[in-house]
Amino acid sequence: MPEPPLPAAEEGEGISFSGRLRPLLAFGGVFSGVALLLHILGGVSLTLAIAVMTSLLLIVLGAVLRVSSAESRAWMLRTVAAGIGVGLSATLIYDLTKTLLSQLDPSPFDPFHVIAIFGALIVGSGADPAVIAAAGTAFHLVNGTSFGVAYLFLFARDGRTTLRRALLTGVGWGLFLETFQLTLYPGWLDIRLYQEFATISALSHIVYGATLGLLGRFALRRAFGEPPLDES
Repeated sequence: MPEPPLPAAEEGEGISFSGRLRPLLAFGGVFSGVALLLHILGGVSLTLAIAVMTSLLLIVLGAVLRVSSAESRAWMLRTVAAGIGVGLSATLIYDLTKTLLSQLDPSPFDPFHVIAIFGALIVGSGADPAVIAAAGTAFHLVNGTSFGVAYLFLFARDGRTTLRRALLTGVGWGLFLETFQLTLYPGWLDIRLYQEFATISALSHIVYGATLGLLGRFALRRAFGEPPLDES
């Protein structure tokens, strides 16, 4: 079933965007992930990459909001608000899952070591350890939250989806992110305990994605009402 367009704006009120805008908004949602890719693959300073991607995000978002209709602005802002709540919740559950799995694994693998690396790259390795931990944790939470926003724009269909589809698309999104992590992190971080890393990471991303899908459907149906399901 094709996605219904958003309500048209009255003349002079701005542009009423349809679902064709979703990929652009979703790309904006992964701005911190793109910054990390620029650092890992291009050697760009992570702090600089974050600053550049954040600036581009704000410029594009500001331009889109400026020319869009009131209905479209409301739709975008409600989706972003739902995505922030859902993405942050899914990230915290993802971290809880990693913690539990690491406790079950007898190996010395630390699934949160990357947070200290994030922090050192942002504020410098000579900074106070508490500052490093805070910066790394903030970047990690922003990453997980923004990926949640991107998921809602790409796959959640404003809540017009079945529980089964929400679960499948959420898990699929989690495994998509896991693929990038498995591809990039072992070489970048020189991970020696690869099997432990892969197992904990994959299972945690499945839980993250399932949480995104289910909570995202619930949050959007609260934000937009309970529209007819799209079974396609």
